Amino acid sequence: MFDQIVDFAETLRLAGVPVSMTEVVDAGRAISAIGEVDRSSFRVALYATLVKDESHSEVFDLIFDVFFSKRSRSSLEIEDPHGLAPDHEGEGDDSKGSEIQGARDQGDSGGELRSWIIKALLENDRARLSRLARGAVARYAGMEPGRAVSGVYYTYRTLKQLNIEMIYDALREARSGDLDGGKMSDAVVENDLQELLSNLRSAVADEVRQLLVEDRGARAVAKTMRPTLPEDIEFMQASRDEIAKIRHAINPLANKLAARLARRRRLGHKGGLDFRKTFRESLGYGGVPMALKFRSPRPSKPEIFIVADISGSVSSFARFALQLVYALSEQFSKVRSFVFIDACDEVTAYFDAASSIEDALRDINTKANVVHIDGHTDYGNALSQFEERYGRSINKKSTIIILGDARNNYHSSRAELLAKLRRNARALFWLNPEPSNYWNSGDSIISEYAKYCDSVVECRNLRQLEEFVDRLG
Repeated sequence: MFDQIVDFAETLRLAGVPVSMTEVVDAGRAISAIGEVDRSSFRVALYATLVKDESHSEVFDLIFDVFFSKRSRSSLEIEDPHGLAPDHEGEGDDSKGSEIQGARDQGDSGGELRSWIIKALLENDRARLSRLARGAVARYAGMEPGRAVSGVYYTYRTLKQLNIEMIYDALREARSGDLDGGKMSDAVVENDLQELLSNLRSAVADEVRQLLVEDRGARAVAKTMRPTLPEDIEFMQASRDEIAKIRHAINPLANKLAARLARRRRLGHKGGLDFRKTFRESLGYGGVPMALKFRSPRPSKPEIFIVADISGSVSSFARFALQLVYALSEQFSKVRSFVFIDACDEVTAYFDAASSIEDALRDINTKANVVHIDGHTDYGNALSQFEERYGRSINKKSTIIILGDARNNYHSSRAELLAKLRRNARALFWLNPEPSNYWNSGDSIISEYAKYCDSVVECRNLRQLEEFVDRLG
């Protein structure tokens, strides 16, 4: 079992969840210490010892279900079973067995199986729904041993054959007595119906996953089915649900970075040698400088000027970068923010006045003066306005960070203005949310700006943004 826990931890690592060998040892000790447990307690013990970030729980749950499937004897069997043996539902129960067999043998219409599933959903009979899902997958998924096809395909194929739209209509008709035309009550019923359909999808997906594990092995299945961690979701391709996950992960990330930056300053290099104190100390040793004395370190905090393109193509990236920098504002001596599309406007006051980051971002979207002519991105004009209005504020304490993809709609780059800003600043960085192999294609002119930057950094997700801010501090 310990070997399997090690393999499980390694798969978590491959998925991006940080797991140390010390934590793996702790997991083994926890399982040994709690003695005979059920599957749920076994999961809690592993979660408590291996997972440090709540946003990683979805990945943990999926990989746990793959490795420790209820039906996979090899994945849960240990010398002392500890109550974790597979659940052989239906053994010795002719009605359950005939139900599954009936699901496999019925005619092409699938009407009887669909009726059984609808009844199980309405009665919230999870055990029966699981058995029916097993029969549906056996009949409709068309799974072939050794065939390298994703479990998502088999799940989709099964649900399509079951006609999930027809199931929804039947469930809605069964609940029609609860519909009274009121917006609130109808919304509650709709939410309940969607939850029932979600239960069906989960039951089918679980069955597909268990069959794939039996065929290919746990590690291979975990590799193909694991969800993306919030910190690895690409800003420019994120769906609505994924954007919500990133937003949820921002504050814990900011807290972790703030603690790391503060600790680094606290434990930073010593200040310069203090000759006066060293000489005074040496008098006690006959003038021999036995103990060197150093001035107290005075680590400087960077002064940040963040200039963000908020046009449609990169707005999500700009939003999260601004949010993270402002969450870390105490780690910098000053933070000033500017946004642009084809005109540039300072928005620092919105952050200072708003009660929450959401309010500040809402004010920026509705009040900032970022359109000059037609609302199409123009880096040249935005840089011109920024240099003209705010260039005199840039000094050798200032670090400028530009956020954008450098797609300029074939306008003039005005790159010489960036060169002027860089001469006056401490450093200038450009964060680009596009993959680096897309740079300088089409209307991207990043190479024209790159020669005046200290570095141009690919910043497609929170993990890369974290690495940049960590270096910046």
